Amino acid sequence: MTVGQALERAEELRPGSRIARATRCAWLKEADAMLRQRFFKNSITDAYDEVGADLAWDDGLQDEDVLLAPEPFDAMYPHYLCAMTDAALGETDRYAGEQAQYNSLLAELAAWLRRSYPVRPGSPWRW
Repeated sequence: MTVGQALERAEELRPGSRIARATRCAWLKEADAMLRQRFFKNSITDAYDEVGADLAWDDGLQDEDVLLAPEPFDAMYPHYLCAMTDAALGETDRYAGEQAQYNSLLAELAAWLRRSYPVRPGSPWRW
């Protein structure tokens, strides 16, 4: 999924949220940085070393920048953006629902990574 696709889907779910694009892009950068640090860096693969909002960040993101999580787990990005939007606007019930969907996809991604790629020797695997 690209940055533009994630932003577009989140906008469809939360139209007119009044959250600046720069803020939503910063959230995507933070999400990919967390994913890389907690999950991808301990995997033995280098297939994801060239993608991610955290790597593409240069005080902003372009719509065509590719996010770190592969399909079908990339569906978590719109949920993450919606959860962050809901939290920022004080919509705690909506936040909880979106965060639960994000967490479910995140757990599936972690399990898939563990099954698909061995852990680097000497790296602890925590999730």
